Amino acid sequence: MKRPIRIFAARALIVAATILSSAAQADIELTAPDGRRILLKDNGTWLYVAADRAADAINKEGEAILTLERKAERGKGCRIAVRLENNLPYEIRSLVPYYSVYRTNGVIYDTVSGPSSFTSLKPGDAQSREVDFAGISCQDIARVQVVGGDRCEMGDLTKYSATTGQCLERVRVVKSDLLRFDK
Repeated sequence: MKRPIRIFAARALIVAATILSSAAQADIELTAPDGRRILLKDNGTWLYVAADRAADAINKEGEAILTLERKAERGKGCRIAVRLENNLPYEIRSLVPYYSVYRTNGVIYDTVSGPSSFTSLKPGDAQSREVDFAGISCQDIARVQVVGGDRCEMGDLTKYSATTGQCLERVRVVKSDLLRFDK
């Protein structure tokens, strides 16, 4: 009776070793501390992954495009106008991006959202919104960075999704000649 148990245990050990050795030979994808994706190949080499696979899937189906249309002094502040064009194959039901303003010395001055969100933006349509930055003139603004927007409703993302960064992944921010505009 002990011999069949030993034979079974030996066979199970061989099968487990085979499975583990084949798994150890597979390529592994990791995230570096700076956020870049790295592929560690089973032959001992490595390379940077050109783009995140999820972002590639999003880009194949389209993207929303956010552009800075204009800036204007408004009393003791600055007003910018932005335009969101929906080139996605689905409606953007709601998106509330935030805008961080930086001074010329690189220090952040303020982060605000517009008075209203982008809503009910069907594929192929566009909407414009204005955002006011109080207490800083347009000439003192070196950069506007698009941030936040994590509680969007678009495609498979809902305001109840754990969507940190996923909403803005679907939005391309276009460079502007008016001032530095990015995400």
